[in-house]
Amino acid sequence: MRPLTLGLLGFSLASLTFGAEAPASPWRIAGGFSTDWDHLVIESRLLAPQVYYLHGSGANTVALVGPEGTLVVDTEFAQVAPKLDAALAKLGPGPVRYIISSHYHPDHTGGNPYFHNKGALVIAQTQARARLLQSQFSPFWNQRSAAIPDGDAPGLTYETALTLHLNGEEVTASHVATAHTDGDTVVYFKPANVVAMGDIFVNNLYPYIDVGAKGNIDGYFPVIDDVLSRIDASTIVVPGHGDVTDKERLQAYRDMLWTIRSRIAVLVAQGKSLEDIIAANPSREFDREWASNRVGPDGIAAMVYQSLTGRRLDWHPPR
Repeated sequence: MRPLTLGLLGFSLASLTFGAEAPASPWRIAGGFSTDWDHLVIESRLLAPQVYYLHGSGANTVALVGPEGTLVVDTEFAQVAPKLDAALAKLGPGPVRYIISSHYHPDHTGGNPYFHNKGALVIAQTQARARLLQSQFSPFWNQRSAAIPDGDAPGLTYETALTLHLNGEEVTASHVATAHTDGDTVVYFKPANVVAMGDIFVNNLYPYIDVGAKGNIDGYFPVIDDVLSRIDASTIVVPGHGDVTDKERLQAYRDMLWTIRSRIAVLVAQGKSLEDIIAANPSREFDREWASNRVGPDGIAAMVYQSLTGRRLDWHPPR
């Protein structure tokens, strides 16, 4: 493991909302992105002793709760933070001491400043911190984030692995390869047998591959394969969005992505254009299960094409 880098604490919500308002689509509406903040209800569910799943709007949250304090993976949108804090307080008396951010997108990091201001240390992979310190633009969502001040960036960063011991639990943050972004983190709760995957795995949805942040379809496979090698049939798998699930479902997601990627690679090798590839509908048998208003068949085809070729990076769904 490379040496840890200490920086300044905290995080402030950027204007970028990657997918909070998805483009119009004939596909089903992806749940979990409510903006009715006044009536938002936090769902809470015990996954394993001391480990909970929570969700209000945006990312799924995982929390380790105990007398030594609370560790949280992903804090959802900024507007969710007070209600998330209240829900966590009902689970245990310990304050939120640590936040691990699975990547830089604000639907996963928006609540960080709220908890930092109450004393939490924010942890992220090195590149996630770097992304927060630069303006980011997503052609897919046609949205730009402003660079955040250095003082608002995560206070502790790591390169490939970082382990914390808290409440009798061993918690490991792991970065294997660039996939969803170049600063992704997977979090393992070892005794509890729970893994939180961030947006490397989104259940019942095609993934958004953030090619602007060096996201690449070919990075998904070493990361997912690494996870599959570490877990078993009893492991509780928490995706960045969608239902909590298991190893079998993660394998199905990996196989689906590999099929789509392989088909598009063949078409690229044949010299086909992006328009030709979209028209070929390389995701056809998977669309009913995985397509949504966030990322439909055209979107997943385009992002895989962009990953494989480095071309047409300005493509976005019709709006």
